[in-house]
Amino acid sequence: MMRVLMILYKDIHYDSRTQREALALARAGWEVDIACLHTTALPPPDLHEKIRLLRFPIHTKQLKRYVERKADRRVKQGVYRVVRTPFVKLAKDVVAQRQFALKVWGLCEGAAYDAVHCHDLSTLSIGVYLKRKKGYALIYDAREIFRERKGKGRWERMVGNQAESWWIEDVDQLITVNSLMEEEYKKRCPDLPTTVVRNIPEPPAKRPEKKEYFHRLYRLPAGDQVVLYQGSFFRDRGLEELISAFAHLSEDRKLVLLGYGDWKGRLERMVYSKGLEERVFFHPPLLPEEMLEVTAHADLGTVLYPGESLNSRLYTPSKIFEYIQAGIPVVSGNQPGKAAVVETHQTGKLVDARDIPEVARAIDEVLTEPDPYLIGTLKAGKRLTWEQEQQQLLRLYEQIEAVGEKTKAYVSIQPHLREL
Repeated sequence: MMRVLMILYKDIHYDSRTQREALALARAGWEVDIACLHTTALPPPDLHEKIRLLRFPIHTKQLKRYVERKADRRVKQGVYRVVRTPFVKLAKDVVAQRQFALKVWGLCEGAAYDAVHCHDLSTLSIGVYLKRKKGYALIYDAREIFRERKGKGRWERMVGNQAESWWIEDVDQLITVNSLMEEEYKKRCPDLPTTVVRNIPEPPAKRPEKKEYFHRLYRLPAGDQVVLYQGSFFRDRGLEELISAFAHLSEDRKLVLLGYGDWKGRLERMVYSKGLEERVFFHPPLLPEEMLEVTAHADLGTVLYPGESLNSRLYTPSKIFEYIQAGIPVVSGNQPGKAAVVETHQTGKLVDARDIPEVARAIDEVLTEPDPYLIGTLKAGKRLTWEQEQQQLLRLYEQIEAVGEKTKAYVSIQPHLREL
């Protein structure tokens, strides 16, 4: 029996990719433990009998939840203003990640695994330590190029990039999210084995016969059409351009921004200043298992990301695949990582994300004549499936299993876990 430890620096509720990968391995016979944060009071998902969740509370995360629950708006704004300064945020993240690392290392003192699978850079140092001490195979699931990651300050990117350059030498297998990212990593680490596993969700159990969720929620007229953005509210997500585009569109076009992030207050003020309060709406974030059923009630999805960083150009946001599986076309920024899906499969229109009139025209064109894009989306939904994509992951783990059996380097036993 082969055993893998997945490490995730967020709560399992909010990471559908980790859930899908763990399920794929469990169904293939692997025992999977997922060490992650414990940040929500929601009951943990029941994934599979071979998957065990090991959730750890972190003091800085608990403090954040306390402030969000107890403090008034003025106190919240003051606290957030302090903790979001670059050096304070960096120090806070270092302390929290160190606390998490110590708990995971303590867990592994009496346990044995065949592989440790690190989701994103924030967990890679933990995996490097375990590889050096225990001899586990080390898999690095790199979803973005950290040095240009959105939502991170200059100091965070600088420190993170240096850390990744140190630790990546210990990585045995690298997972990336598309072939463009794979090529970029191969320039830096030509000898590192890489595997592409795209973040394709499973389709919703049932698509709605009538799109009415947003109409009921916001009391919209029956003839209105809903444009959706789902994801984080940060700089360089194209949200300002998207909101501005609605000043060029007719009254029956409505925009829903679904998610959360530091820029929400800024975006709300922008909506108010443009007099769009009756046409632009904010929806709270959803859990992955709820997302696609809600997404399917929109008429069009958007992914703009106007930034010129390497990540912005090469990255394929998971929301593109979510829109496809939900059965809605997309208006996307014309960048290689997005065009590789949108243009190849004809699931929508590509635009210059900084050209507001062009964004507005594209939205209007797709909503007015959606059929060609709906056909492309339907065909793409049948071709791009997690059932096929997971085979890349399984082949990678078959290689690890074969090496382990050949060298007898790993001893797989039932971990003796301390009570959490």
